[in-house]
Amino acid sequence: MQLWQEMEQEGMEELLFCHDPSSGLKAVVAIHSTALGPALGGCRCWTYASEEDAIRDAIQLARGMTYKSAVSGLPYGGGKAVVWNIPTEWKVSTSPVQPKSQASSSYPMKNVADSDQLTTPNNNTGRAHIFRALGRFLERLNGRYITGLDLGTTSTDMDQIRLETAYVTDMTGSLGAQDDFTAEMTAYGVYTGIVTSLSHQGIATLQGIPIAVQGLGKVGYALCRHLHGAGARLIVADVVPERVQRALLQFSGATSADPAHIHAADCKVFAPCALGGVLTPATVEELRCSIVAGAANNQLSQRQLVIGRMQARGILYAPDYVLNAGGIISTAYELEGAQPDMIRQKVAGIADTLSAVYRDAATSGISTVEAADQLAEARLNSTTPHS
Repeated sequence: MQLWQEMEQEGMEELLFCHDPSSGLKAVVAIHSTALGPALGGCRCWTYASEEDAIRDAIQLARGMTYKSAVSGLPYGGGKAVVWNIPTEWKVSTSPVQPKSQASSSYPMKNVADSDQLTTPNNNTGRAHIFRALGRFLERLNGRYITGLDLGTTSTDMDQIRLETAYVTDMTGSLGAQDDFTAEMTAYGVYTGIVTSLSHQGIATLQGIPIAVQGLGKVGYALCRHLHGAGARLIVADVVPERVQRALLQFSGATSADPAHIHAADCKVFAPCALGGVLTPATVEELRCSIVAGAANNQLSQRQLVIGRMQARGILYAPDYVLNAGGIISTAYELEGAQPDMIRQKVAGIADTLSAVYRDAATSGISTVEAADQLAEARLNSTTPHS
């Protein structure tokens, strides 16, 4: 892997490698852009096949966060933290501790946790020490990057980071840590985008519309709940059989499909809500839908080729970072002190953004992905970068 070449190609500002021998922390913090404000993006804890895979994932996810914030009109850039997989054991005491106070910074935080909501780690808990160590690294960035929940991390992890820095969200007691609020907002945004996409094709109701949902994690399951409530006919798949059984029991009329082949289901909308890369040159030829609109990040494995084939086949593609922006919108407005009702209204604005993307694509004769990129880049280029 050619790091400098990769950073230049993706337009990265900064790549920070974090190693703390005493705790065992190994992490990468990728800051893609701070042109619109501090980089905002979650902290992922995952097992990667190689260091290169972890670094590349951090870079791609950080870039996605920049475009997601920009296209959504948020005053934030994009970043991501990736922590190599660590022990899952977790023990905390109930002793209240004083979190790190906010230092002077170019990026003031408007909403932080109270000290009595946080807990201190047991001295024998390796995981807690790892996240506290990460917090110390983030504090040195002086507000250039704000982290939060992502795949493989919990609000307890965020509590430990908060003991060392104010630049973290989704701690215990926050909206982002309560009742899967962030996942619910992401799902609601995707649902809104599906409704908008169907409307773009002249369909005014979801009643009886077959929609294939790949992935029944928190977001995918919540999306199914919205779709079923609106009368859609669900086709569901997940690599965890128990999730599928739960969906079949809860959503009357739902049917299941093979997770590896659900993209080929006979449906109106295919909604990929699992890991990325599902749309390949091979799978796109097997699609039997007219709309692809889902929550997964980085859905396109070979971007230009896959986009071209979907266009040629008349398949409407809702760009993933437009559609799944509900989570980052939720976090951004929670940082401003907004309450759930206001946040939900802001997430509903995804419909207007997606409509603008479809309109620009049709007017300019370009793909919806290119139209989304142009909208995001226009906003990125319309401001003077932060120092």
